[in-house]
Amino acid sequence: MNVYAYYNYRKYLQDYYDYRKSVQRYFSYRSFAKKAGYSSSGLYLDLIRGRKSLTQQMIPKFIEALGLNEREGRYFTLMVDFTHATTASSKQQIFDQMSALLPRTIKNLTKNQQEYYSKWYYVVAREALAVLKINDKNIQELALFLNPKISLPQAKQTIQLLLNLGLIELGEDGFYHSVNKAITNGSEIAPLFVHQFQKQMIDLGKDALDHYSTERRNVSCMTMSVSAQGLERIISKIDLFRKEIVDIVRSDEGESMVCELNIQFFPLSKEKMNLPPETDVEEDGHEIC
Repeated sequence: MNVYAYYNYRKYLQDYYDYRKSVQRYFSYRSFAKKAGYSSSGLYLDLIRGRKSLTQQMIPKFIEALGLNEREGRYFTLMVDFTHATTASSKQQIFDQMSALLPRTIKNLTKNQQEYYSKWYYVVAREALAVLKINDKNIQELALFLNPKISLPQAKQTIQLLLNLGLIELGEDGFYHSVNKAITNGSEIAPLFVHQFQKQMIDLGKDALDHYSTERRNVSCMTMSVSAQGLERIISKIDLFRKEIVDIVRSDEGESMVCELNIQFFPLSKEKMNLPPETDVEEDGHEIC
């Protein structure tokens, strides 16, 4: 298990458990708890699911139980801080410290991730090459095809970047084609990069309300009150729906456009148990728009 491939310690612990379970049949939450020197066999699962968080006092015990060396332990400690950080500035500060500990190969991947997700049209242009036949003579067509359109210099810069990252190649037919290669190379994508990219896509989604008719878009919202269990079930359904969409895309033929699907589901309040006793929370009904 390569700890440097992760930015979220909960995800790392999840994958660590799955890996150890696959190679050691009798590995369990209880056996890890015993090795780490704590009594609750349910703590590990609570950490993975976000019900509890690692404290500074617990981190050294986890580092030892996970078998991490000194440098890996420092990275893991920062990863815990990064996961718990609540502001963009604090996350950036911790991420910079984490990056300094990365091996060179992973550091290069991180740099590639940052560049690729820095502009929305880098990602969209790569997808557009499945629709258009683009070479150095007609890059202007790519610039005009995107909506909102980009400039010719931006289109040329995009093609060069995708070539440098190995995400596209010039085919034998003389046109650029997307290469079936993941920018992550099996590792997580740095959340800071993805969040910035997602913000750009959400802004484009807002513009779509004015630029496209209802026949070309589907935008809706629903405000609801749910229990903690209901929230988990909805998130699970969203994950399943997303996978079904991926299956449709993979089997699709004759592509003619590039589209974006933004799925948003997030709390608009604290949980009732965390509110002052005098606070009255409306339990019934929901609003649909």
